[in-house]
Amino acid sequence: MPRSFRSLLLLLAISGSSVFVHAQSWVEVTSPNFSVMTDAGDRRGREVALRFEQMRHIFGSLVLREKMNTSIPLAIIAFKDNKGLRQVAPLWNGKPIELAGVYYSGDDKHFIALDLSSEGGWNVVFHEYAHMLLNSNFPRAQLWFDEGFAEYFSTIKIGKTEVQVGLPPAYVASALSSGLEPVDKFFATDRTSKEYNETGNRRSLFYAQSWLVVHYVYDMKKLKETAQYFDLVFNQKMPIAQAIKQAFGMEPKQLDKELNNYLHSRNGVYFTWPLPPGIEDVTYSTRKLKDKDGEVDALIADIHQHSTDYVEQATGEYERILQKNPEHAGAYRGLGYAYLRKGDLDKAMENFRHAARLGSSDARVYYFVAFSMFRKNGTYEQDPEVLVEMNTALDKAVHLNPNYAEAYNLRGYVLGNARNYPSAIAAIKYAIRLSPRNEQYQSNLGNQYLLAQRYDDAIAMFDHLKNSTDPAIASRAAEQAQTAREWKEKPLLQLGADDRRRYESSQWQPKGDSADKEELKAMEDEQHGISAPDSRPMRYVSGRLLAIDCSHEPRAVLSVKDGTKSYKLNVASIKKVLVVGADEFSCLWKERKISVNYKESAPLQGDVVSVEVY
Repeated sequence: MPRSFRSLLLLLAISGSSVFVHAQSWVEVTSPNFSVMTDAGDRRGREVALRFEQMRHIFGSLVLREKMNTSIPLAIIAFKDNKGLRQVAPLWNGKPIELAGVYYSGDDKHFIALDLSSEGGWNVVFHEYAHMLLNSNFPRAQLWFDEGFAEYFSTIKIGKTEVQVGLPPAYVASALSSGLEPVDKFFATDRTSKEYNETGNRRSLFYAQSWLVVHYVYDMKKLKETAQYFDLVFNQKMPIAQAIKQAFGMEPKQLDKELNNYLHSRNGVYFTWPLPPGIEDVTYSTRKLKDKDGEVDALIADIHQHSTDYVEQATGEYERILQKNPEHAGAYRGLGYAYLRKGDLDKAMENFRHAARLGSSDARVYYFVAFSMFRKNGTYEQDPEVLVEMNTALDKAVHLNPNYAEAYNLRGYVLGNARNYPSAIAAIKYAIRLSPRNEQYQSNLGNQYLLAQRYDDAIAMFDHLKNSTDPAIASRAAEQAQTAREWKEKPLLQLGADDRRRYESSQWQPKGDSADKEELKAMEDEQHGISAPDSRPMRYVSGRLLAIDCSHEPRAVLSVKDGTKSYKLNVASIKKVLVVGADEFSCLWKERKISVNYKESAPLQGDVVSVEVY
């Protein structure tokens, strides 16, 4: 019994019976990590949830991870028969394709839909599910590993007393019959390569060889060498042939020979493990979906909104739900998302806020409230009240879904605009931890390093991103790396850029063309009691909150001690100050650890910009 698979002994079988309950109503079955909506009854819902729990555990065993992340929510819909699945199946010439399972991905949610009267849909579903888990839990890898692992994972079979790992997909024997690609060329295949994009024999060979190499990696216990290879290629920028030699201890041609020998001597080999008794203690909860409230209709509309074949149809479905139930928060969220995709930010924000007022428990609602405001109000020098509302909405989003990577990433933007760079950096780092392959998050982190004057960290991040396969990210990273080097050499360049950003912001934009307009506007603002942009230096203190004086609300004064230094910091309005780590500012806080960004007015005194409590 190969030792690398010993952890698979913790798996539990799922019944292979095709008998199911013909339920007239829908139920939602919730297990520790999954939610399954089904019209096949409580028992079948539990079986589906159990199978996904098992596969999630297998994935963790294969990538040697005990704790698993899921950075985007997943909904599983299990229809009792093909008639139900046809409602959401992809279309061909206007008719639903006959299949047993389908996977839809989105930037806000993923969906798996299954026909429980057929066992044929699991392979396709688990292939895509493997990709989802890889993106949330595994560092960047080359295409061959991602596709090979997904194929390797998709064929796992779980029975009542055993699990089988390593079964070949049906097409593999035929695809590999013409021989293997040289490994140095094969490893270089990416998403722009013909081998990956052209349908036919070349694409089939790429998938089959990917499955074979991953099978070899696990069978021959070379996962450590594979991780070293990726480190050499991605982080140390070593050529593929040289990285193969250093990581695997052989030249590419020697590895070609090993893979050919492995193909002809081990093809079709899989591993069978007995399942230990007594590990059936997965806890479930069940609730009935309310047809009268439109829960099932909203579920189908949500799937439709994430399919190119049905996306326009979904809007009408949400509108019909609201005709029957004008207080359906999910329908308002769906309409908000539809308007957001069309660029109508006002209507999008209106619908998202309405869903929030109705008490939606969907984290997406509160994220999209903040995101709509971000899109509407631009990227520089946001109004403090806008930042406060965005931050409050994002607090709610991550409270409802602590693994919401996009919410943490946007929170980093909000905190960065409040000049709280340490907290902004921490928020984006957490987003990257939840979604380690998201290069946009990495680019955002580099920008926060740059603004925080952590030039070496910014340069390292942007130099890393210059090798991105995304041309836009690579080009932008090259420019930002150069900017970071210039600012490091001449810090005054950053101060000048900060000033330009401040005055280029729409809220400080002078009206008219005269060069004197800016000075004139400043004079008029002073007459009307409007403050000019605050050019005082930003300061940061982290210490213990001793007391808060709220005797002159809405103003307040914080007494903060950092070592031997005591600070008096003024809050202009406890209703408007940006707060991190709590829903709102409280005059009852005392003896709390606190971090404050403030504009210095005198030594150890200033005006608060943002507060973070712990």
